[in-house]
Amino acid sequence: MARGPRAVPRTLAAVYAFDLSFDPADPLFEAPGDATLRWGLQVFTTANVYALDPERTSVETGADRLTIVADALARVGQQRRGLPGRVRVTVSSTPDGSLEWHGVVDHDEVVKSVKLLLRGLPDAALGHGWWQATSMAGLTTHPAPYAPLRWRYPWPDDDPWPEWETPWACAGNAVTGALTVSVRDTEVRPVRLFASSPPWADGDTVVEVITEEDATRWDGGYSTPAIRLRYCSSQADIDADLGDHLAWLEHAHALPRWEARTDVPSWFHGVRLVVNVHGRHWTGHVFHTYDAMAEVLRFVANQVPGDGVLAYLPGWEGRYYYDYPTYRPDPELGGDAGFARLVETALGLGVRVMPMFGVHGANTAAYPDWERAVLRTRTDRMPTLVNKPDWDGDRSGEDDQVFLNPAEPGFGRHLLGEVAGVVDRFGVDGVFLDTSGCWFNDPRHRLIDGYRHLVEALRDGRPDLLVAGEGWFDALLGVFPVNQSWLGIDRVFRYPELLTRYGRAVGHLSMGAPGDGSTGVHEGGFYPGAPGPVAPGHLATVAVVGDTISRHRDEFVRRCRAAFEAAP
Repeated sequence: MARGPRAVPRTLAAVYAFDLSFDPADPLFEAPGDATLRWGLQVFTTANVYALDPERTSVETGADRLTIVADALARVGQQRRGLPGRVRVTVSSTPDGSLEWHGVVDHDEVVKSVKLLLRGLPDAALGHGWWQATSMAGLTTHPAPYAPLRWRYPWPDDDPWPEWETPWACAGNAVTGALTVSVRDTEVRPVRLFASSPPWADGDTVVEVITEEDATRWDGGYSTPAIRLRYCSSQADIDADLGDHLAWLEHAHALPRWEARTDVPSWFHGVRLVVNVHGRHWTGHVFHTYDAMAEVLRFVANQVPGDGVLAYLPGWEGRYYYDYPTYRPDPELGGDAGFARLVETALGLGVRVMPMFGVHGANTAAYPDWERAVLRTRTDRMPTLVNKPDWDGDRSGEDDQVFLNPAEPGFGRHLLGEVAGVVDRFGVDGVFLDTSGCWFNDPRHRLIDGYRHLVEALRDGRPDLLVAGEGWFDALLGVFPVNQSWLGIDRVFRYPELLTRYGRAVGHLSMGAPGDGSTGVHEGGFYPGAPGPVAPGHLATVAVVGDTISRHRDEFVRRCRAAFEAAP
């Protein structure tokens, strides 16, 4: 029997709307050379949201520039005007035909962010849907009632936000016409893109670009990064705009080209396969002792050239995540002697070894000084609590895991001592820093500064050490040349050069092992199925848990050999 359209449940609307329940009534302004586009601005402090006061706003026009100056603000919705605050916004036409917005805000309250609202954008481009550099070919996102477009840079720390590895987006294509949005910032600061058709817009699509200040500098002033909008009539125009965006990234974040990187050991260029060899689960369940790991590497090296293999070791330090941030060989897995034998065995086979360390995670019982280093909310009023997996299967997240900021001096020193101690004592070839793709606007310490300092200190005097991370966004490619991918190793990006020009990606810790898809020490349970062909810029990866080789030998060997057959 045919079914009619289903009404959206009120509870679902509450979860996915995240919007005002009234018309904000923002005053809208023209843009130079564009008769249809209208734009507005909102200012967010830690206590209020403001619009411009149209009665206290002046407009200065020029041949290719428009400047709006508001010497007073209004309560959003325009019920009260003449409120303190000053905003100056300049909109200019650039040589490539883009429109560029830049705003400066002064206020008695602490300013956290500014929203640019765009209306009157071309329906043909918006109707085709939105996509970004790492979108799959043919895949677009369409805003819908109760499901607006919501992309967030640099890290989506709350569902259902999808990834946005660089703040560049496109709506439309060469046939429909397209528009691109690019945010050009010299720093790593939050950007959010939101598109919806709220009831008060009379069917019009409202596109919002929100930029946020670094919380370490929150005060009454904020100067926004440049926000660019460009209309594109051909694929060449779209390609050129993304090319301009990448050129900006290289300049702003000092991104080295892959071929010129000095932080990639020569041995890594010969790696064709990453083998995720799981150790000990949070519960204490053992997938492999160190001697069993060595046997896995011997088996792999009998199937493929060992000098093309990188062995990644999650859960090597004991109970995975439970013992964070203490890192030393686990007696139950074989202790110091067993770990030394494992590294020696790998060396003899030509296999490189990369154990896993957490760059944030800590068990409060294992690190008593956690409160000093715990990541804080933007207002510095409370800890930021994230990533509470259900490790033991009681269907509730555990209670003792916190995320710490490696930019806090005490925790930064602790991490450096723990990681460097393992490298120097056992001679491992690489280190993997878990959750480095996460980003938080911590008001006390700039997170990316902590990453940079830690990586630089680890590589100081260790030129052949690979320092890899989990997840990536544009600026982070300048810190970690190799990262695990949250997007999968088989997704072919619309613009692979966003990754391939600067770095490489490998399969994630949570990749299911051949057979039933066990994710080993990861909290994912079972993810069955093999990935498709490896995408440009990615390395083939296969996981091995306790019974992978004994029960699923043929499939495991097939995946290992395929990595070398497909390699250039």
